[in-house]
Amino acid sequence: MVGRGEVLERMTTVPLPGVDDVFLEALWQGGGVAAEHRLPVLVCPPHPRLGGGMDSAVLAELVWNLGRRRHPTLRFNHRGVGASQGSLALPPLPSSSPVDLSPLLQDARAALAQLLSSTGARSVAVVGVSVGALVAARLAAIDDGVERAVLVAPPTVVPAVDDDDVAQALARSGVPVSIVVGDDDRYVDVAGTGARFGVARGAVHVVAGADHLFQRGLTALSQVCITALGSDDDDIM
Repeated sequence: MVGRGEVLERMTTVPLPGVDDVFLEALWQGGGVAAEHRLPVLVCPPHPRLGGGMDSAVLAELVWNLGRRRHPTLRFNHRGVGASQGSLALPPLPSSSPVDLSPLLQDARAALAQLLSSTGARSVAVVGVSVGALVAARLAAIDDGVERAVLVAPPTVVPAVDDDDVAQALARSGVPVSIVVGDDDRYVDVAGTGARFGVARGAVHVVAGADHLFQRGLTALSQVCITALGSDDDDIM
């Protein structure tokens, strides 16, 4: 039994449609009492070369805070990371040339489908960290199952082949997007990150003293995400 203020994640796997016998490693928590659930949240991990996978401290902190506010969550590892099967041929990062993020997006869409199925929800929020933020932006732009997005430290040093298309698609989708960056992040153009995704200045939140891995500022980061998802501190279970 999970007590008040506790968050229990369980190991699970995510099948990858169209890829035979490949499963992604994932962690799932149900947000407490089903009748009191808030919006489920899919958490997209950073690239292993820019902060690790689903076990990163940022993801753990976000899941703990979201779970305490009754948000079911699912976080996962991409193919070839941790215990996830398969492999992805990605270039070393940072990259000086545009990167095709569609394989990462395929993994994220499989995880999204599982979260929708597990919760019975019609839509979810998506929170992406580092390269996961770039994936989350694409997911929000193309998938009707996403109703909110929070992009944490989307790295400028990973130019993607479809950046302009994503900004336009996000604008058409009407999905509310918030961005959180640290003012000491050497991988992010803090001043230009809002324009990259067509996000208004007021939706870009800068955390003082935080670097790309948020070794400082985790509490502030969590608060921005909680506010963006409409969850108040008074609602802690």
